Amino acid sequence: MSGVLIDLGDVARRESQAAAETVAPPVPYRLLLAFLSVLLLISLAGSAAHADPVRPVIVPAVLGDTMRVAGDRLFVISRSEVEGRRTIRTYALPDVTLLSRHTVTVHGDVLGVSSAGDLLLVTVQDERTITFGTIALRPGADEPLWQRPARLQGVSVADGLALVREEGAAFGDADWHGVDLRTGTVRWTVHQGDRDDVAVSRYDGAYPQWLYVLTGDGRLVARDARTGRVVAEAHVPERRDTTTSLWPAGDLVLIGAGGSGTTGYDITDGLAPSWHTGMNLSWYRGPSQCGDLICAFLPQRGILVIDPVSGRERWSSDRWDFAERIGAHLLTGMPDTAYPRLYVLDAQTGDVLADMGLWQSAGPGPEPGTAYVRRTVSGEDRLWYGVLLLDRHRIRVLGSADRVAGDCHFTVGVLVCRRIDASVGVWRLR
Repeated sequence: MSGVLIDLGDVARRESQAAAETVAPPVPYRLLLAFLSVLLLISLAGSAAHADPVRPVIVPAVLGDTMRVAGDRLFVISRSEVEGRRTIRTYALPDVTLLSRHTVTVHGDVLGVSSAGDLLLVTVQDERTITFGTIALRPGADEPLWQRPARLQGVSVADGLALVREEGAAFGDADWHGVDLRTGTVRWTVHQGDRDDVAVSRYDGAYPQWLYVLTGDGRLVARDARTGRVVAEAHVPERRDTTTSLWPAGDLVLIGAGGSGTTGYDITDGLAPSWHTGMNLSWYRGPSQCGDLICAFLPQRGILVIDPVSGRERWSSDRWDFAERIGAHLLTGMPDTAYPRLYVLDAQTGDVLADMGLWQSAGPGPEPGTAYVRRTVSGEDRLWYGVLLLDRHRIRVLGSADRVAGDCHFTVGVLVCRRIDASVGVWRLR
């Protein structure tokens, strides 16, 4: 293994009785440890360690405020003294420039905020009815441009379109709408009956391409998520009931039917069946696209990796309970240890390529074949951060962030974290 393990923890002092009886001054262990840590960081981080420590830009926030990060935007949501009023401040990253301030009336929680060109789309949940809503805000105005009692599912600025799901009066009923971003008018609607299952082709924040519907009478329908039009339809042996599940995975949509196994239907071939396996995937979280593979996870622990071409198991392991695909690798951790450890796996075989020590993955890095990583120091409000070079199995330490409470995000060349005084810190990544 060629990974670098940096022990940034405290060292327990073990003084013998003889040492305690001497009159010589005590050895400054903490000072020595700090000095050695600095030397180690210099050897790992190169010239970056010689630069002055990065000081964060502080965004004011208090206890009870919430923070959301989406792409190159930072949103801080504050409660007002007036019941139900929320103030949303929008900052552009990485410069932390205040772009707008909106005050809206919300009877519940703000679940998310999304930028749609010059508009803001705010997803809320009413605490009285437990229903969702979407509010569109325009620059310089607190009055909503439009609002609908529906939850946002995706935004396409290029098409001027928002995809929302509106709960029906009966349990299980819902309407999926394509809504005009500028007016809030409905361009198209797909009804979901109480015996239907509906899934979108992706859940990673990008606008989905397909809307899949499995009906109670065994029809599988794929619709264009921009127009609502049917693009493929097939009769399938599975019927929508309590034992069936619908999982999109790349160009496939998988239908699991309990004990009868799982079938993959290919949207590029008119929803023709691509393969069938006897594996019961209803026990797993997912499955979902994992690069050029399909990954599924057991609720407690276990990963199953499936070949999307044949439907056969590529490999499985009961060591891991999650994995993140970055390039040709999977990044995972050991969940039952006192402190999390980061491992690099070969995505195709599951072989462990490197044990990176007490670090955690924080998503794709600044360049292909890299990942951001972070590490907390036990007993301190400090977070170390760096870049994992996946092919070399080495971590390039970038620096540390002090007075960090958590809720950290890497995005557009910055690290954003809540601080122990509830404010938001934004550190430039060098």
